[in-house]
Amino acid sequence: LYFRTDHHWTADGAYYAYQQFCQAKGIMPKSKDDHQIQEFDGFVGSFYSFGDQAAVLAENPDVITAYIPLSTNAMMYVGADGIEMDWQVIADVSEYDDGNKYSCFIGGDNPYSVIENPLLQDGSSCLVIKESYGNAFVPFLVDHYQTVHVVDYRYYQGNVPQFVAENGVQDVIFLNNADALSEGAVGYMEGLFQ
Repeated sequence: LYFRTDHHWTADGAYYAYQQFCQAKGIMPKSKDDHQIQEFDGFVGSFYSFGDQAAVLAENPDVITAYIPLSTNAMMYVGADGIEMDWQVIADVSEYDDGNKYSCFIGGDNPYSVIENPLLQDGSSCLVIKESYGNAFVPFLVDHYQTVHVVDYRYYQGNVPQFVAENGVQDVIFLNNADALSEGAVGYMEGLFQ
């Protein structure tokens, strides 16, 4: 459920949270078996890079397994520089540095991202307020909403209630790890609602 060399959960860990989300929402989760799978080996994450770079971690890298949404793999994000980028929900990071392969999920941490599902025309939409833990979860939402909006509360500069009203968002989903309860993180999130 979690990587050996990194503090994030795996896509399988995120999938179990997605199943619980579907149960709470009263919808049927998509089976992992129905998805096209991409794997990226050689991932050596935050425990290695932020720690003492223990050889035992470098010698035992993780494999990232990612599940491509059924409806679309296309998305757009706005980077920290304000430039819009067309990207992929699950991007091929096989040539990335060992420590950057977790960014296969929704292009990593960006202020704002949006995914449009071409198979749905029902106006359904959600807003995910997240930090990096949400990255592996978002791909599972794509098949359930016409539009999935994603903001990283650490970088997004907008007002969430205004965004929700202007974009007709029905569901707001907070998806963060326990660090989101720290004073600094709470301050960032409070700024989104002022």
